[in-house]
Amino acid sequence: MKTRGQSLVESTLVLLIFLAMLLGVMDCAQVLFAHQSLVERVNRAVRWGVTHPWEGSDPVVNLVLHNQPEEPREARPGYLGNTAGNVVVRYRQATADRPDDEILSVEIVNFEARLFSPWVGQALVSRRPVLVSAPMASKAAASHETVD
Repeated sequence: MKTRGQSLVESTLVLLIFLAMLLGVMDCAQVLFAHQSLVERVNRAVRWGVTHPWEGSDPVVNLVLHNQPEEPREARPGYLGNTAGNVVVRYRQATADRPDDEILSVEIVNFEARLFSPWVGQALVSRRPVLVSAPMASKAAASHETVD
């Protein structure tokens, strides 16, 4: 019987499967972490946008990309490789018939998640956008103050 190398062969096969599963778990964890951190960035940007007077979409985009409302002095990549093209800001003004309907929406589209797995070797583009909307607090607070 030739069983001298049997344990070495079995260990190699089990180790390959284990490492593949470990890389898969790390890839899933990285994508989930990136998505959740983008949700937090968008939440923070919307919260800032609704509590400050509307001055255009640039400060909100800068908050999502660089965590500050001003454009950074030196050119640097956005958070997790995002660009201004990935961030969509929509501001809906109040109308005469609906004065309390002023809404700010911030969305991250086509986010690319890079994976550890060498056999995938590419970035996955997320088809689901990260979207957060909220009513503008400055006018809503002012309208509630006049009612009291």
